Amino acid sequence: MIIPIRCMNCGETLADKWRWFQKERLRLRGANAGTPMYMDGTEVVKTVEKELLDTLGLNRYCCRKHMLTHVDLGEKV
Repeated sequence: MIIPIRCMNCGETLADKWRWFQKERLRLRGANAGTPMYMDGTEVVKTVEKELLDTLGLNRYCCRKHMLTHVDLGEKV
């Protein structure tokens, strides 16, 4: 499945930001790109993904949800 062209909730354009987000996330996280990060809720950790989404100007939670939870099934097939 490809990233939606627009956010399904607010209509913000997402497709033009997806490749840059993926490329920068892999560059900044390096070897830890596939390692999950667990949070216990006692502190708010500044993650690479948060910084990238702030840089892209995606401030709404609906847009952030699409970028963070999207799985590119086209590469797995």
